[in-house]
Amino acid sequence: MTMTSNAVAPPLLAIEGLRAAYGKIEALKGVDLDIAAGEIVALIGANGAGKSTLMMSIFGKPPARAGRILFDGRDITALPAHRIARLRIAQSPEGRRIFPRMSVAENLQMGADATPGTTAERAASLERVLTLFPRLGERMTQRGGTLSGGEQQMLAIGRALMSRPRLLLLDEPSLGLAPLITRQIFNAIRTLNQEDRLTVLIVEQNANHALRLAHRGYVMVNGLITMSGGGLELLQRPEIRAAYLEGGRHG
Repeated sequence: MTMTSNAVAPPLLAIEGLRAAYGKIEALKGVDLDIAAGEIVALIGANGAGKSTLMMSIFGKPPARAGRILFDGRDITALPAHRIARLRIAQSPEGRRIFPRMSVAENLQMGADATPGTTAERAASLERVLTLFPRLGERMTQRGGTLSGGEQQMLAIGRALMSRPRLLLLDEPSLGLAPLITRQIFNAIRTLNQEDRLTVLIVEQNANHALRLAHRGYVMVNGLITMSGGGLELLQRPEIRAAYLEGGRHG
């Protein structure tokens, strides 16, 4: 069951009036969004609405033209991507982007190298990843590019988790996956949130799955947030059902 968010908690991530563009094309037109520590927040919208751009802009690509991004009260808008990663913000990007010629173990090591950590911390992170995704433990010496689509998605999320993130950004984690694998991925996200109190921002084409998982959700249209509310509340709104559930999956 979806938990009730703590409305009085200060946001772990706050995006204020964010504008970003690709050349002359403005993709984000003044976005406001916040996430409290321990929340899962879903961002839904049609293809081309700006959802992935918002995720990437947290790491400065594309850079903000106006507005600011605050993480735990600190302005990170102008920080380079490697310094943002060291604050323990991790991303599992759209398309997975694993290292196909590297083994599963080497891919996971790349995630661990993104942030400082002791040998014990890295070992604990690896144990957690393999508990969530036992299939990866069976494939440690296998090249990433030879894995199935579902296994590659598990690897992409596992690589992000190796950096011991405080905030996990997930971009289209169910894209192209069979329903059974999708359920496994979403169950792992729920477990991380409930047991580890991991804060998650998820962009997801499957609005039904995303809003059932999330404490709160935002709807993005043409680079602007047009609606927000509790995950289950948004799921029941007729306009959401018509646009993203009954009319098909739009991204």
